[in-house]
Amino acid sequence: MPFSRSVLRGLSPLGAVLAASVLVPALTVPAQAAPRPAPQRTLDVRVETYNTCGHGCLPTLAECEAVIGRDCATKLEPWAEGRAARVAADVSASRADVVSTQEIGNNATPTQPGVDVESFRAPLTAAMTERGYAQAPADYAGTRHPSEGYPLKSGAGRFTYYDAQRFSHLDARGRELPHDLLWLPDSTEIYGKTMTWNTLRERATGARFVVVNMHLEYRKKGATDPNGWTRDWDRVRYDDARRTIQHLTRDNPATRKLPVVFAGDMNSDSREAGASPHAAFTDAGYADAFDTAKRRSGAEYRSFNGGGIPLPRGESKIDYVFVKNGTAVRDWTLTPQTDAPAGEPRDLLRSDHNQINATVRLPVVTR
Repeated sequence: MPFSRSVLRGLSPLGAVLAASVLVPALTVPAQAAPRPAPQRTLDVRVETYNTCGHGCLPTLAECEAVIGRDCATKLEPWAEGRAARVAADVSASRADVVSTQEIGNNATPTQPGVDVESFRAPLTAAMTERGYAQAPADYAGTRHPSEGYPLKSGAGRFTYYDAQRFSHLDARGRELPHDLLWLPDSTEIYGKTMTWNTLRERATGARFVVVNMHLEYRKKGATDPNGWTRDWDRVRYDDARRTIQHLTRDNPATRKLPVVFAGDMNSDSREAGASPHAAFTDAGYADAFDTAKRRSGAEYRSFNGGGIPLPRGESKIDYVFVKNGTAVRDWTLTPQTDAPAGEPRDLLRSDHNQINATVRLPVVTR
């Protein structure tokens, strides 16, 4: 039964307070919701790998032997007389943000003293610049082996290009961002072999990420190299890939906290545990963009076309883009060089490889 005002007046001050508390409903203070974490900002980057066969697909047997010391697998148009520009047009048509190119020339060796990487790099860089791309640094000149001391002569020719309107290899103050060569002591090139890596910055957000340009040993199992070595070359590829991954993601303070994308010609379609580059990446927590892509296009073609017309079809892929596990891959695309059923490779092809593109969603990391 409710208390009347007269009853309240007759109570002691303490009693009145207690009785009034029965009449006035308790105020409910809503519990404060826990603050929701801000969503991770991301950026989409279309990363391409393209072995252009710059110095390996020359027009005549004599030129092949003069430049690379052996016959070429494919005879294509002269590089500086149009093929380099057609390669640049391929990249532009694919709308790649960043492209890792391989086989853009070699430096001179004692058996090919007249060869230099610049004769291959210069026409490609000029053609890429015309299409709005910039070349990321690749400091081959004067490079020497870190322990043996001999100069890097072979194993050059890996250059990375990027959309110059969207990205830069400089920081906001115009200083070069970290980049370097990584020597691979297990490789079989008689004068040394390296990988190149570059840090790039998105101009609009300041986001930084690392692109690693790779080209692993090409020899098949049981082959003997110029050093006279006969090795398990699949194991060599595994070891070189593992060393590259560990350096960039664990040991190098300039790169280990940034998103790292590996792109290149791994020269193997094997997935054998402990004896394939694919296994080296999966062991390290990285995924093949082909495996995780939401959409795929051109997967019916092999990535190495070998200069064959019509282009060979099949599951074999030796050109890859690898990203950290959990990275979203919007699409994966293999762009065939031609769909012609017959014809001369010289007229139809720019390379003995097809382009591989993957649009990857990277976290925004600004330092």
